[in-house]
Amino acid sequence: MISCHVCHASVYYGTLFCPECCARVSEDASSPTNALPADKVEEIIAEKPSDGSRSPLQSGDSISLRVAGNNVGIPLFGQQEYILGRAEKGQAVIPDIDLNRFGAHEKGVSRLHCHLRFEGESLLAVDLGSANGTFINDIRVLPDHPAPLSDGDILRLGNLVIEVTRQSGAY
Repeated sequence: MISCHVCHASVYYGTLFCPECCARVSEDASSPTNALPADKVEEIIAEKPSDGSRSPLQSGDSISLRVAGNNVGIPLFGQQEYILGRAEKGQAVIPDIDLNRFGAHEKGVSRLHCHLRFEGESLLAVDLGSANGTFINDIRVLPDHPAPLSDGDILRLGNLVIEVTRQSGAY
C-alpha cells in the first residue's frame, strides 16, 4: 500500500487515481512494474497448482464471485462472457455485472472495468483500460491482455476485492 500525496488515503500500489479525492497518484506509484506480461500467460497457466484448490476455472464449472466483506455470491452462469463495472444514469453501454451495490465508485471501479470470458476451457480476465487497474493476486493485468483465473484467485478492480471460486453444487 502507498499513500495519496493529497489526502494521504491508503491506496494499492498500481492505482492511478485516489478513490477518496480523485487525485492522480504519483507516477512512481502508478507505473505497472508488477504488470502481468502478455507473453507469460501460457507459462502462468502451466505453473498454477493442480491440487484442486488452485486449479484453472473452466466453462463447465459453477463459478461465483464473492466481494470482500459480503456474504453475497454473484454466480456466473448462462453466458460465455461478462463485463464487470458500474452503471451510471445515461450510460450508453452498461456492464453485465453492476458492482455499485458494493461501493464500486468509491473503490475506483470504472464503468466498464473488466471483461471475464471463457476462451476454450479457461476463464480469462481482461482489463478494459480502467483508470485504477485490474489485478489478479496483486499482479496487475495489462489492458487488453487476457490473464487466466483459477479457483481461489483474488480479483481486484481498483480497490474492490473479489474472490473467484468454484462452487461444488449447482445454482
